Amino acid sequence: MGIPDGEGEKIGGQLMNKRFFKFAAAVVVLVFLLCPAVSMAKELGVHRQSWLFGIIFKLKTMKDKEIAGIRKYDAEIQKCNATIRASEDIISKARQKGNIKAEQIAREALRTAQEAKRKNEEMKSLAELNKKRAETAYASVYNQFSKEAGGKEEIRGVVSSVSGNAFILLKRDNATIPLSDDRAGFLQPGDEIWTLGKSSAELQMLDGRGSVRLGEYSRFRMEEDSAGAQVINIMNGRIHAAVDKLDEHQKMIEDKIRAYKEDLKTVNDEIKQKLVEAHDKFLRWSYQKKFEVRTNVIMSVRGTQFLVYEDEKMGTELIVLEGSVEMKGIKGDKTIIVNAGYKGTAAKDGILSDPEKIDLSKIERWWEK
Repeated sequence: MGIPDGEGEKIGGQLMNKRFFKFAAAVVVLVFLLCPAVSMAKELGVHRQSWLFGIIFKLKTMKDKEIAGIRKYDAEIQKCNATIRASEDIISKARQKGNIKAEQIAREALRTAQEAKRKNEEMKSLAELNKKRAETAYASVYNQFSKEAGGKEEIRGVVSSVSGNAFILLKRDNATIPLSDDRAGFLQPGDEIWTLGKSSAELQMLDGRGSVRLGEYSRFRMEEDSAGAQVINIMNGRIHAAVDKLDEHQKMIEDKIRAYKEDLKTVNDEIKQKLVEAHDKFLRWSYQKKFEVRTNVIMSVRGTQFLVYEDEKMGTELIVLEGSVEMKGIKGDKTIIVNAGYKGTAAKDGILSDPEKIDLSKIERWWEK
């Protein structure tokens, strides 16, 4: 039986309409699915830059601190020079008058002033080196910050200073990158830092809140972040870790932004302007992320200073200098809290011992050298 005249066109039109609506519905669903992905990608791009945003201010604070230190040491050196000149003058006059006691006193004052001058000159040289390192790292971080927010890099930390021989082992191509004073190294998950004898390296991480210094013969790996925590792995050697308290870190950033806004009223500074504009965008990132150090145990912190010593035969030793650290073994359910002035230990099998009271004044402060 055939289709009546006119009905063919009517049915064809209905089929076309059905196909159109199905196509339109598919497009709507696709857009609906893609929009969250695009939004998520933009958020990820912002998050990639948010940690750089915090580290920029951390490095600026470090630089300002060294500049203040240089001025202080210069003033002390000038005082020493004045004392040296006065002592030499007294010695000369005491000799002329034959006043042996006055000459002895002046010579002792001269030796004290010369020794103080030498120490201040050493401290000034170290401050100048640290200032240069902070400036180099700042320039590298800002250059990274200026790139497109949607970049593919999953950067988690930046090396801010190096002493001696240290290098980064890149996971993505197994390449070895030597570190030096004039080169800041960026770390992605899986990248490692190695230090050799009489060497050290310091890196900034945790959105600028945290810093880690590796001692000699140490091996460190940047891990993938876990839920709400940035994770590092100490495979061998020793580290000093410092994590700023959240309120102190936020105050530092707000103070810098306030000062930049005042400066921009009179001086056109491109870097400061970009940071001020980015401030509101990054404000919603709360810097609440925790920090975990892993060996054969898991150590969780928020705001504190501590040392970790890892030995492939002996296991892990944690010494808390300020605040407290949670230490959790990989075997069993035992968890301990190690407070300032105590140490926690774990055997190589991950079994924890109870915290032990120690004398912090006897600890070698190698990370300050």
